[in-house]
Amino acid sequence: MSHGVVPEGAARATRGGLAPIARALVGIGVSANAVTVAGLVLTVAGSWLLASGQPFAALVVLLIGTLGDTLDGAVARASGGGTKAGEVLDSTLDRVSDAALASAPLVLGARQGDPVLFAGALVLLVGSFLVPYIRAKAEILDLSASVGLAPREARIAIYLIGVAAWALSGSEGSFAVAVLITALLAAITSVQRLIHVMSALNERGS
Repeated sequence: MSHGVVPEGAARATRGGLAPIARALVGIGVSANAVTVAGLVLTVAGSWLLASGQPFAALVVLLIGTLGDTLDGAVARASGGGTKAGEVLDSTLDRVSDAALASAPLVLGARQGDPVLFAGALVLLVGSFLVPYIRAKAEILDLSASVGLAPREARIAIYLIGVAAWALSGSEGSFAVAVLITALLAAITSVQRLIHVMSALNERGS
């Protein structure tokens, strides 16, 4: 799977670092589904804090919550492999998490009368749904579409960097810039995946 702007070495190191935590969670009876649900709850809570203008508290909660997106897979592997039901739950709750993350700047932009931030958050919201939708549609057609400049983990990383910059500098503008960059990357990735799938279908004569 392509990690886009995230170096493969960094992605591999993250998975390796989470393996001991995953084994410990499995050892005390924590399931992958429980980690998935906990991650969603924390991500929604962190997004609410962000929309309320509390970037430092939001950063702490979001770092833990978004970690669940990777940790649940590690827990599934440590427990002998995930289930189809778990995959459906994970994919569905990921969409809710994406909506929560995009909604935070959407609320901020609306509350502060910032049309640029509002528009960027709206593009991010739509793009966050289009990227996985195109991949899922391609897989139904027996095609692979895990391509593009910025898959989900890359977009979340950039978003969190923006939250951290706001928390450390006190400047909300740094977060707005991260939202705009993430929105642009989501849009570009959507187009890349659509072109990839359309090209593959044309070659197949479908």
